[in-house]
Amino acid sequence: MPPFSLAGLRVLLADAGQRRSPVIRLELIRLRCQLVDVIDLVTDPDALGSVLVRQAPELLLIDCEQPTPELLEQLGQAQAQLPRPVLLVAEQMTPAQMRAALAAGVSALQLAGLPPQRLGALLQLALARFEHDQALQRELRLAQTQLAERKLVERARGILMREQGLDEEAAFQRLRQLAMDGGQTLAAVAARLIDADQLLRPR
Repeated sequence: MPPFSLAGLRVLLADAGQRRSPVIRLELIRLRCQLVDVIDLVTDPDALGSVLVRQAPELLLIDCEQPTPELLEQLGQAQAQLPRPVLLVAEQMTPAQMRAALAAGVSALQLAGLPPQRLGALLQLALARFEHDQALQRELRLAQTQLAERKLVERARGILMREQGLDEEAAFQRLRQLAMDGGQTLAAVAARLIDADQLLRPR
């Protein structure tokens, strides 16, 4: 996979006390990224969610001693509303904090400081990991949808077999013909048939 372009990448920096923002700013300029804002999470620990909504960055960079539960909770809520790549830089993290950070939506972790010369590679890693995770989520949603649709078709086929005395293949062909005639998907026709069967069934 070719590297992601960092030129013009809109980055929000959340500084939680490490005070490395001037160095990070210079490196982002060298990488031709766009630093949209720097927020101080020490003086305003609740600012993250509102600034993310207002600035809508393409990537969030958090620089901290270690992520607090409150910070990860804010991040998790923001990521649930609008996921984006997140690079978390921390001086130290326990394994439990790492798991919590990843669960909150962090794409890439960097421990023991941030060597400026590594920032570009870390941004690339965060972008790549985020794209990979999003692709997995899309595949999971598609698989879940296909499974649900398959179950609908099976139920509708059972109804046709019971009500019209058809075998499995004939019932399926009947469903397919109804879908073609109505310009609908098999799942949509199956759902309508199931709804009708439930309405007409004696209570």
